[in-house]
Amino acid sequence: MYCKILKNNYSEVQVGSSVGTLGFVGTGTIAAAMIEGLALSGSEPIIVSPRNADIAADLAARFANVTIAADNQAVVDASDMVVLSVRPQIADEVLRPLNFRPDQHVLSLIATISLEYLHEVTAPAATVTRAVPLPPVARGQGPTAVFPPNARVKALYDRLGVAIELGDESEFDVFSAATATMSSYFAFARTVTAWMEANGVDAAKAHAFMAQMLEGLGSASPAAPERSFAQLADEYQTRGGINEQVFRAITRDGVLPDLDAALDGVLARLRAGRGITD
Repeated sequence: MYCKILKNNYSEVQVGSSVGTLGFVGTGTIAAAMIEGLALSGSEPIIVSPRNADIAADLAARFANVTIAADNQAVVDASDMVVLSVRPQIADEVLRPLNFRPDQHVLSLIATISLEYLHEVTAPAATVTRAVPLPPVARGQGPTAVFPPNARVKALYDRLGVAIELGDESEFDVFSAATATMSSYFAFARTVTAWMEANGVDAAKAHAFMAQMLEGLGSASPAAPERSFAQLADEYQTRGGINEQVFRAITRDGVLPDLDAALDGVLARLRAGRGITD
């Protein structure tokens, strides 16, 4: 028996959100965040592969419904929905030896791996879905792009934030590319705090200030969904003021041109992985 059952930590679980036993082939950062969010919002059994032993052991120790399987095939054998979360570079060698069942749902978190390839390598599994969750799903705050639309997967990610269903794989590529900005967001914060420190500010105070400022700014858009980001950028600067001074110094036509170019490169890489060239 692979599974232990956890009593739900929340007062409610969304009706219809159960997917049976969930199995994770690959237990990296994103998979761990998803497992944490699911374990805190539901009680379905979760089976994890032993590949990343430290992460797997930590999850099994913290959550009673998370169990470590003997190997990847044991994960597949015990699961109703199999979540694939291995690095693209090793996906083929990990997935091809596995035997899937016709009744299984395969959910892939692997960047650059196309739906067509996934159907081939996981046959005879009838249902295959791609998703791109982000680390905040651990706290129930993540937006997750899903392709193609699927009611069970939508219910799953709505528990972890909000699911954004897409009907086109090229559009899914764009959403995947957009997730590549996460570390740059923190680098922006680090640049500001490093500048503050260089000007004599205590590091802890600079960090606390920047963290709170970004949290406050991050809540501005959800609080006013009718305003575009361009409108908010305009609203948060005064003509001739210091916000306008920095904005003009680092942008061109209201956008960050280097970031635009970097995202174009990521999108080209994702599409090249699917055999698409512009």
